[in-house]
Amino acid sequence: MARNRCYNRLGQVKRREFLKTLSASAALLGLESLAADTAPAAKRPNVLYVFSDMQRAYSMGCYGDAHARTPVLDQFATQGARFDAAMSNTPVCCPHRASLMSGQYAHHHGMLTNGAAFLPKVKCLAETFRDAGYTTAYVGKWHLDFPREGGQTRRFGFPAVGEKYAHYIASHDVKPCADKMIDYLRDLCASDRPWFCMLSWLPPHSPYRASPGYAEHFKDAKPPPNVPADLPQAYAKKNLPDYYGMIEEVDAEFGRVLAALDQAGVAEDTIVVYSSDHGDMLGSHGYTAKRWPYEDSARVPLLIRYPRRIQPGQVIIDPIGTPDLYPTLAGLAGLHAPEGLDGLDFSRRITENAPAPRDHVYLEMAYAYVPWPGWRALRTRQHAYARTADGPWLLHDIEKDPFQLHNLVDDPAAISLVQEMDQRLLAAMQKTGDSWDKKAASGDLRHWKPGGPKQRSTYLGVTWPGCAVTDETLGKKKRKLSSLATLPEEDVDE
Repeated sequence: MARNRCYNRLGQVKRREFLKTLSASAALLGLESLAADTAPAAKRPNVLYVFSDMQRAYSMGCYGDAHARTPVLDQFATQGARFDAAMSNTPVCCPHRASLMSGQYAHHHGMLTNGAAFLPKVKCLAETFRDAGYTTAYVGKWHLDFPREGGQTRRFGFPAVGEKYAHYIASHDVKPCADKMIDYLRDLCASDRPWFCMLSWLPPHSPYRASPGYAEHFKDAKPPPNVPADLPQAYAKKNLPDYYGMIEEVDAEFGRVLAALDQAGVAEDTIVVYSSDHGDMLGSHGYTAKRWPYEDSARVPLLIRYPRRIQPGQVIIDPIGTPDLYPTLAGLAGLHAPEGLDGLDFSRRITENAPAPRDHVYLEMAYAYVPWPGWRALRTRQHAYARTADGPWLLHDIEKDPFQLHNLVDDPAAISLVQEMDQRLLAAMQKTGDSWDKKAASGDLRHWKPGGPKQRSTYLGVTWPGCAVTDETLGKKKRKLSSLATLPEEDVDE
């Protein structure tokens, strides 16, 4: 109001000259705050969120993997904050993406599994940025098909198919998606408006097939120590070279995208995030794919760079979950996240070293190899605990046992710790409004029946709670392994 009145009185006085005069007058009168209040607001930071698919945290040099060739990501990790316990709360494609977009747990947004309906009751991430004046753009895999309006998939704040800055495609070829994002960035950076972009790569999702020349770099890669002997070892050795090769190519293309920001001169004013939707067991503990509470499946890379506000070289050990990313990005950009989110804002933890707003991450998986209603888990700084409806299942001291080789649930000396973690998990379950007896949602539940196709597809000879796979299935799988590039996996859509 004060600034508008001044403009009215001054008529044709140029805005820059007026502010300069006002600032000098304010300094003389000891009214520095007046000059600050009348100065134009700084431009909001841009946001570039890049994520791969099925990339576990332990697949990059900056997370300790000696086999990985990720020089760009390793350097990028030193330029901002690296989260050491970033967890995918429901580690499978659609539920993770729905939690990322809505800031809610799966039992609140409705997408408990692939193929279920995403029905958020809050304003979604891109909608919040769009309504704050941001141009939004999306490139790559979408995998949130429901619901539809007017024959179009809803995009929740991102442009629809056919509109500008929209390129929805699921392809193992990462270069075209990088090319498209670079084209968008060149155009967006020439505008005066801030922008919010997402780049979603399909690799290193199965089937594991690296581009020519990459898998050869990892022909001698050894599986981690948590891969059992026999079929799990054979499965890991067969697929790890291509898995690492796909990640190396993603690393190189990520470097090209970062170079485009540098060339446009906006790197200092852009929040850049690198993460993944979930991990991949790849034979660890005798299992394949995702949907498991183990670190290989649920722990993901999370790197955040914002030179204006984030001190470089940070390693944050506080657990952070998928729903937290929405309010955290809003906080870093100076926006207000809407009411009704399950996630919490970690922006002050990153920028001011303030205490983390929560000391744990709550994980849930209703549709999984473990039959309905699946498992629930709790990840703290030190421990990872999981249970089924029938009782405790897994407890590991991540600080002492990062590969989860010693299940403390079976240790008589850890009875009190098991009870403590079980009480904490059940309390978190109640606080979040989750339950074991909720109604099964839509989706692919029929595939997850004991002994059904999903259980058969992942079975490598190691059982789990509710496993009902016959030895005949195992025999067939052993015979086929020598000729298969990978075991059967879930269908990939756009």
